[in-house]
Amino acid sequence: MAAAVGSTSYEEDLWDLQIAMSEAPTSQDRPLSPDLGDSYFECDDDLIEDDYISVADLSMETTEAVSKEVEAVTKEVEEVHETEKAQRLSEDSEPEFEEEKPAQELRSTERKREYKKKFDKWAREHAKIITDEEIRLRKPLATDENLSLREVLRKGQSHTITDPREYQLELFERATKQNIIAVLDTGSGKTLIAVLLLRHVLDQELEDRSSGKKPRIAFFLVHSVALVFQQYEVLNSNLDQPINCFCGDMNPDHWGKSTWQGHLKENMVIVCTAEILYQCLMRSFVRIDQINLLIFDEAHHAKKNHPYARIIKDFYIFEDDLSNRPKIFGMTASPVDVRSNFTQAAKDLESMLHSQIATTADLALLRMSVSRPNESIVEYSRLPHPYETNLYREMQARYGDLEVLTKIFRYAKEATSELGQWCADHVWSFAMAEQEALKFERRVEKNYSKAQDTKPVEMLDDEMNRLREAQKFVMNWDFPKPTEGGNGLSSKVLVLRVYLNSIYQSPAADARCIVFVDRRYTARLLHDLFARIGTSHLRAGLLVGARNGEPGDLVLSVRQQILTLNKFRKGLVNCLVTLSQDDIG
Repeated sequence: MAAAVGSTSYEEDLWDLQIAMSEAPTSQDRPLSPDLGDSYFECDDDLIEDDYISVADLSMETTEAVSKEVEAVTKEVEEVHETEKAQRLSEDSEPEFEEEKPAQELRSTERKREYKKKFDKWAREHAKIITDEEIRLRKPLATDENLSLREVLRKGQSHTITDPREYQLELFERATKQNIIAVLDTGSGKTLIAVLLLRHVLDQELEDRSSGKKPRIAFFLVHSVALVFQQYEVLNSNLDQPINCFCGDMNPDHWGKSTWQGHLKENMVIVCTAEILYQCLMRSFVRIDQINLLIFDEAHHAKKNHPYARIIKDFYIFEDDLSNRPKIFGMTASPVDVRSNFTQAAKDLESMLHSQIATTADLALLRMSVSRPNESIVEYSRLPHPYETNLYREMQARYGDLEVLTKIFRYAKEATSELGQWCADHVWSFAMAEQEALKFERRVEKNYSKAQDTKPVEMLDDEMNRLREAQKFVMNWDFPKPTEGGNGLSSKVLVLRVYLNSIYQSPAADARCIVFVDRRYTARLLHDLFARIGTSHLRAGLLVGARNGEPGDLVLSVRQQILTLNKFRKGLVNCLVTLSQDDIG
């Protein structure tokens, strides 16, 4: 609110107050649910920017209510003004000193500050009244891109349990009696078994608290950020008790013990990545005896130095009182992910999690309940040996001695066999794009800083200049477009293209396809290729993790990953290219 220092006019004070209200942006200026901003407060789980108060767009009833409140604030201002006027009359006889700020000016500044404080308080109290109705009216019209991450998930499919299947009840009963690792196919409802177990544990926890026992909390652990929000929404739809979720993007590393104590006191279930719980245990923000249930999603990761394994090895087994150890429930579609010695790997997993691998006794019932995709094998011609393309030879001759380009050279040559010449050359356009080339420069600087005692600074300058030359050379290269006939594509890619085009021949095709690859570059290349030469009914999408790897790697935020998955569920994307190791739910 603008304030003229030294103003003593009461009318000017009210005028400033009215200006502050009239300058407030309208509801059209205010985003429905911004993801970023300087100042927000929570209103029914929707993020509303507290600086934005709409007055012009209010209904008649709301406008009358606001007018009454303005009159009340005006009356308060009048009372403050009269009080300060009386104080000034009593202070006229007091001596003033030239080196001090004039009393009249000081009182005016303080008065302005007090008026602004009152108005801000009034605005906050009435923001919820003003915005709730607008949010209710606008939500049905909002797209996923304009909603908060939690709101996007909340708009998704309902995961409420209505009638658990027999095999889910069977494994739930076993989980109440002992620690188990539930092994069921993807899509069979393992998370819903965890929900049933949580309900059982939380009911017992409420009884324990009522009898005077110390409170304990349940942790649902996942190994990737995207799964935090996915599993949170499932649990939040099926549990009545307070629940929250945390991941590394929320910067929990900066939270102190008091912050964590508040979260533990307010919630009965926390969904988070395993690393977050491990750090809390390491810093004594929570003790293992304060946990009543540990749920391990994708439990087969519990090995070596994975956070799942460290939680067990560093904390769980050191709780001598077995009654204070939390119950353990693991779930996975495959108890092991190794190709040799399956039996020993399964035993090692059971030993690590102090649990027993369990599945349903009636596999026929499970097969009836879970739909399986049709499987077929498609053959392609023998692939050629890797070779050097014209672009590869030019880059090798000019910049082959640059160490930071070694991995790109290696992948580009391998891609000629697996994907074809077009993909092998096109990867250079990804890696040497303007922003990506900066990653190479930073890597060169990092390498130089490690060896600056043995390398003169002139070598650093020369390498940086040559990297910039390489970037310009690639950007000026004439990249041919992929053709419908498949010129420059491997037989493997051509067979995949023909297969996908046969599925998406007509607009009525309702198929969903996932193409799994083992390299991030490959995922990006195939996505770009199908977007260029696929049928008009093939709508390709790309899903890779948020890991920031080699230059040219496409980095998708958690929000972008979830939006992509939502588009895939709705059919806006019907062919998803992703990494084999990415968990896409």
